Amino acid sequence: MSFRDNLQHLRATHAMTQEQLALMLGVSRQSVTKWEAEKSYPEMDKLLKLCQIFDVTLDDLVQGDLTTSAPTPAVQARAAILREAAGGPPQDVCGYDEHMRVFAWKIAWGVFAILAGVALLMAWGGWAEASVPSLEAVGLIPLFAGIAIGLAFVLTAAFQHTEFQRSHPFIQDFYTVEDRQRAQRLFAWLLVVGVVLIFAGIVALGLTEGASEFIQEEMAALMMGCVAAGVWCIVYGSMMLGRLNVANYNDAREQTIAVGSFVKDQPSQ
Repeated sequence: MSFRDNLQHLRATHAMTQEQLALMLGVSRQSVTKWEAEKSYPEMDKLLKLCQIFDVTLDDLVQGDLTTSAPTPAVQARAAILREAAGGPPQDVCGYDEHMRVFAWKIAWGVFAILAGVALLMAWGGWAEASVPSLEAVGLIPLFAGIAIGLAFVLTAAFQHTEFQRSHPFIQDFYTVEDRQRAQRLFAWLLVVGVVLIFAGIVALGLTEGASEFIQEEMAALMMGCVAAGVWCIVYGSMMLGRLNVANYNDAREQTIAVGSFVKDQPSQ
């Protein structure tokens, strides 16, 4: 018996629609349709989730014959609860919001770390040039450290986001009007704070015109620090607002899948 027959039987005996099953798995309805038409096959994490939903083993689901079995009353009751939840208000069944919050946090701090490393280099260079010129090269240490920390944040976030997209190619939009209003207010506040910080750094540097070279260099470092903090606010606020654009997430993932399928179907030379 094929996986398709088992899946169709399980879904039918549990009175579950393709849409409801898709919501439980965090995939699109089209994905379930393709599985039942044998046009594609679910990944391992989805197979394990199916086993949990229908209370079957992986071997029975993939290679066995479940079409002669009927769900127990306990399994039917649990399926009814799942159907009710899937048919109610949309929920974040995949942990999308938490993932996107961490993603925004890491990207923002990664950018901040790189800019902060530049600010520390400028501050150290100004001090060393005025006090101990032989130590001026030591300022490269915080610069490289900032770049390394920043890249670690950014690359880790990028890899984790790619893996999340692979595991969850479709997300149902579960955000409410209140969620969107809160995100918009947060973005507005962070945008204002970010612009003020950057502007304050530029003004502070302008006020040092005519001062000693040491003062100007240190104020330039302070300005860069203000820029780093301002950019953090703007990047974090933008990404926290952008996470609510679930349609954009789904479209981007579909395009990636389409490109991958096109490349795979190309004949080898």
